[in-house]
Amino acid sequence: MNSCKKTVYASNIFEKENNELKRRYLLLNIDTIKTIMKLVPGYCGCFGTGYPFYALDENLEGDLPVINEQLRYNNELLKELENNNSDWACEKCLVENISQMPDLKQICKPCPRIVDSLKPRKVINRLPDIDMWLVCADDKVEEAKQSLKKIFDALGMHTSDVDPLKTINEVVEIAEDLQNGKMPKKLLPLDVHIIEYSKLNDLINSVPSTLAIARSLNIPPYLPIHPVSLRKDWQYDDTAYNFIFDFLFSLTPFDWENILLKKINYARMILGQTFSKEELLELLNLVSSDSVKRRFETPQLQRIYERRLDSWKK
Repeated sequence: MNSCKKTVYASNIFEKENNELKRRYLLLNIDTIKTIMKLVPGYCGCFGTGYPFYALDENLEGDLPVINEQLRYNNELLKELENNNSDWACEKCLVENISQMPDLKQICKPCPRIVDSLKPRKVINRLPDIDMWLVCADDKVEEAKQSLKKIFDALGMHTSDVDPLKTINEVVEIAEDLQNGKMPKKLLPLDVHIIEYSKLNDLINSVPSTLAIARSLNIPPYLPIHPVSLRKDWQYDDTAYNFIFDFLFSLTPFDWENILLKKINYARMILGQTFSKEELLELLNLVSSDSVKRRFETPQLQRIYERRLDSWKK
C-alpha cells in the first residue's frame, strides 16, 4: 500500500471511530498544546478552530458525529490515484528530497510530474490534525516563535510538513490504536499559528459591523487574517484566512486575557441579538467552501451549531 492509499485508510478509520476514547484522545492533544503554549513568552490565551471544535460544544463535550463529507473527501483521493495508474510518484521524491525542501509548496506546487490533486500538500490535508492559535503580546512574537518550536521539537511534536511519509505512518498507527480500543501513544500532527493580541482585538471589534455591511449589500463578509504559521519552520502562507469564517464556524477560546474575553463575548452577544440564526447561517454559507456546506448536511452538526448560536444571545 503506497502512502497515498495509507492516508485514505487512516483518515477513514479515524473518522469512523467516533467513541468516547477518541474524544478523550482529542482532548489530550488539545490540552497538551494548550499547556505548552502557556509556557512561552507573551502568552495571552489561545484558541482552536476546525475539527473537533465545530463537532463538539464549547466545553468540548458531546458525541462526535461521523461526517460523511470527510469520507467522501478521503475516497476522492483514491479515484484520483486510479486515474493516474494507482502510482504516487511523490513517494520516492519525498524519501530522497524532503530534508532539502524548505516546505511542501516551493518545490511541489510547480512540479509538472504529477497532477495538482495528488501533490503532497493535497494528500496530507486528508490527515486529521489539531488547529491551534497562540494569542501573543505584540512585542513577544519572535521570542514566542523560538520558544514554541523548541518545546515542540524537544517533545517530538511536529507538523506534517516536516516528514509527510513518517506522519502518514504515525496516523495509521493512531487510527488502528483507536480502532482496537487503545489510547494512542503518539499525538496528531500540529497545525499551529501565532496572532498578535492587537490584531485579534481589532478583528473581533470589526466582526459585527462587517457582518452588518455584508448583509445589507448581500456580499460575502471578509476580514483577512495573516498569522505566522508553523510548517517546517515559521512562515507566512500565500493567502490570508477569512477571520469571519473561523469566528462564525468554530473559534473556541481558552484562557483568554480578561479584556479580550469580554470583547468576544460582547461581539457574540451583539450578533445574537442583531441577527436571526437563519441570517447567521446564511452569512456563514457565503464564506464557506462547498466541502463545509456538505459537512453541514450532517444533522448532528446542525444541532450543535444552532446551540452555539443560541448561546450567543445570553
